Amino acid sequence: MSTLASSRTNKVILVVEDEIELSRLFIEVLSGAGYTVVPAYSVTDALFAIADQPFDAAILDVELRDGAVFPVADRLARLGTPYLFASAVYLQAVPAAHKAVPFIAKPFEIDDLLSHVERALGCSRKAS
Repeated sequence: MSTLASSRTNKVILVVEDEIELSRLFIEVLSGAGYTVVPAYSVTDALFAIADQPFDAAILDVELRDGAVFPVADRLARLGTPYLFASAVYLQAVPAAHKAVPFIAKPFEIDDLLSHVERALGCSRKAS
């Protein structure tokens, strides 16, 4: 196993996406890259997941069935957990507090997604 692949093995990624097929794609791609993936399908699910366990990074859709994902982004920011947005909404919909966060427009290339996740993990601010 390569050093990069083994460094991914212990990394847990929260994926907040309410489109089931897209969520499955995230899970398949990220699991295939060596990450452990925890899906959440709503703001409520994501907030419970964050309260239940720590994450190394998160991928957030902006518009979910129970509202915008920004309460989740706020909580992740307070915890120092790196995150990025992967959404079909326009970047302009993101509040000023989260404008510096990486934004991947849907549809996206898988390699771009993995590259953004690697960068997010590389700049993790969480204390050990």
